[in-house]
Amino acid sequence: MNKAIMFRKILHNLPKYHLSRWNLCKNSQIINNISKHVPRNFHTNTNFCYAQTQSARNLENEFLVKLKNDPDSFGHQEAEEDVLDPGDVKEEEYIQEKPVHFQVLTTKQYADIIKDHLRKRKLKEAIDIVEVQMIKEHRVKPPGYIYNLLIGGCGRVGYTKKAFSLYNEMKRRGLDVTPGTYTALFNACANSPWPTTDGLSRATHLLNNLREKMYIPNLTNYNVMIKAFGRAGDLTTAFSLVDEMSARHIGIMDDTFNFLLQACITDKEAGFRHALLVWRKLVRRKIKPSLFTYNLMLRCIRDCGLGDISVTTDVINTLLEEGRPELRLLESDTTQQANALIETPNLMAPVPCLGNILLLSTVLKAEDRLLLVGGWSGFLENMADHNCTPDVKTFTQLLDSVPPTRAAEADLLRALKAKGVKPDVDFFNMLIKKRSCRFDYEGCKEALAMLTDEGYRPNLVTYGVLSIVCKNQEEALSVIHEMSQANYRMNIEILGAMLTQACYHNNFKYVLFLMETCLSEGIQPSTKFMQKLEEFRKKSKYISNDKENPLSKSTTFQKGYKMFKGRYKEWCDEITVEEEQVHPWQQYRQRTDTDLRHYKEKDAKTRFKPVHTSLYRQKTSIRNVRTRK
Repeated sequence: MNKAIMFRKILHNLPKYHLSRWNLCKNSQIINNISKHVPRNFHTNTNFCYAQTQSARNLENEFLVKLKNDPDSFGHQEAEEDVLDPGDVKEEEYIQEKPVHFQVLTTKQYADIIKDHLRKRKLKEAIDIVEVQMIKEHRVKPPGYIYNLLIGGCGRVGYTKKAFSLYNEMKRRGLDVTPGTYTALFNACANSPWPTTDGLSRATHLLNNLREKMYIPNLTNYNVMIKAFGRAGDLTTAFSLVDEMSARHIGIMDDTFNFLLQACITDKEAGFRHALLVWRKLVRRKIKPSLFTYNLMLRCIRDCGLGDISVTTDVINTLLEEGRPELRLLESDTTQQANALIETPNLMAPVPCLGNILLLSTVLKAEDRLLLVGGWSGFLENMADHNCTPDVKTFTQLLDSVPPTRAAEADLLRALKAKGVKPDVDFFNMLIKKRSCRFDYEGCKEALAMLTDEGYRPNLVTYGVLSIVCKNQEEALSVIHEMSQANYRMNIEILGAMLTQACYHNNFKYVLFLMETCLSEGIQPSTKFMQKLEEFRKKSKYISNDKENPLSKSTTFQKGYKMFKGRYKEWCDEITVEEEQVHPWQQYRQRTDTDLRHYKEKDAKTRFKPVHTSLYRQKTSIRNVRTRK
């Protein structure tokens, strides 16, 4: 068929079947597209084309006039203007603004971009991929898998508010909520900056919702729930969840007990007593403890107490009944203070023992609690019995719990070498700190030499713990010089440690030196630094006015106080106090312009070659015309 004849037939049929303004507009586009491909001699029929198009418009107007003057309509009818339906307007805008096909990535491509941002700790960029790029710009509905990625990322950094906001968005969109979603939400509660308030309230609300839905958690859900409630300090709920797991015959592994030990660590008053009970349950179930389990036990030994003595006595007596019932604790220590131990106590042994007697009222320090589990040697023997090899973290925590003597530290160093464990910088920093706290200046220098002999370079933490022992300006200058030689810059934390010693010894010369160092080094004092100075000013003023205090009669003290008082006010006007710490979630709330061109260009080179849709449609229309011919 001739193209010109075919074109006339199309125009002839337009008024008959296309009366609406919308379809006429669409047919006009078709006419324009086809007109580009008609023979050149067809321009003589332009008037005919115009007449047909005008005829279609006249028929449409006539139809609308008849509709308004319909005799079946009653009442007075005024002339009405065309009213556009808001839904049609929204649909039209969506069609006009919808991105072309090659601009939209696949779900896997979006997921890879989000994973890349999360791997680089760029949470706000990952959130923008979904909320800005996918939803607003590309008009793509994210699937549940994408939401789970974001909720998991928010959970790892403790951004609980956003995690639950994404969870609510999932439910609003009708997406399936998986067990992994609940795991990520409880993990967000566990890592919240405010676990005892925000984290606990959200975790409690979520747990109640799951129970209302009759949802049965899996092993991973239970473990992370124990973690969330344990870190929030709700040990009752944490232990009840373990009982619930046993009732449902869900296999309890060492990971579950590790999360329980994390819960014990949050109770600084009685956490060690709870840890002993957790350990006995682990042994009773014949579960092999891991290295992580032993390191958590050391945390409990170091940071937590026994709590109420009478309650702890009953607990330990119950533990001893598993071994030798004849050896029991006495509730009163008034008549037993002279008794000696006939054997080393060890409540972590397969058969717990406590020697002849132990006075719980004397168990106050970490070294005393370590003695309850056999001391550092008994603890390492217990690890060997379970084929568990200690690491440098184990020895670092043991070092923090052994008695503060050179002899005990030397014994532990020999055990470290015997186990073939290589100490790291953190181990030596802990050794320096331990010696600094007892003002063993020579011991600190010896530990620093050991650090360099092992081939390590001191870091800022090393100089920070060294600054604790600086009792005067000369020792402080020595540390500052060593920092300068190592190309480290002084910071406010190190100056604050030095200020503590200067204020404790009422060394006005030392205090003034530290104040001037802030100005000369351009260091902004922190709020804590300023509070310490203000407390020192008030204390010095009180001593100066107290005639009964011997220092008030000291000429050196009065002269130093006068110099400090005169300089303190001027110094406060010259410095700028460091700003308060920003909100922990602020870094995740700032919007960024995420550019996907890099990913699109990379994907285009490796997977497909994009084709512009308008050009594709033109080629398709020509192909269809030729096929019909």
